[in-house]
Amino acid sequence: MLTIGVSIVQISGSRDSSASDTEKNNRFVGLVAVLCAACTSGFSGVYFEKILKGSQTSLWLRNVQMGLPSVGIALITVFAKDSAAVGQQGFLGGYTPVVWTVVTVQAVGGLIVAVVVKYADNVLKVFATSFSIVISCVLSAIFFDFHATFAFVVGAAFVVVSTGLYSQPERKKRRTPVLPTTK
Repeated sequence: MLTIGVSIVQISGSRDSSASDTEKNNRFVGLVAVLCAACTSGFSGVYFEKILKGSQTSLWLRNVQMGLPSVGIALITVFAKDSAAVGQQGFLGGYTPVVWTVVTVQAVGGLIVAVVVKYADNVLKVFATSFSIVISCVLSAIFFDFHATFAFVVGAAFVVVSTGLYSQPERKKRRTPVLPTTK
């Protein structure tokens, strides 16, 4: 239901008659990219949850262990592509307050995701992310003059309903009492 809702929202923009063929094509490519990213993110999220919940290692140590390879890859990339700029301006050259804000938000967001996955589960994280997208759309309508189409509203409703369905407690099946039989 969540996937259908997001797909309807994405495709609703491609029905715009004023959009050029290139723009419509870009929306389709965007939809395919989002679906692929959702699948790979889902698989990696399940593996991440397995790693976090399947060991006795602390959450913070596990974050460091998983972050170190990315730091190594990032350093190699920086020096391979921007060694001249790093030599002239230093490693943090060009960092503005906006860049520092983005870095801080991403770092804190990563820690929050790890805590959510450790103490809840990956599916809940995905639904929370989807719900935040809907909230962002509502705020865009208020602050940035965004006008929602009918298809967008339907797709957003699917997202909200799927989030609500997921958050409901699991129903216990009633057992039919077995009456003793006499022979």
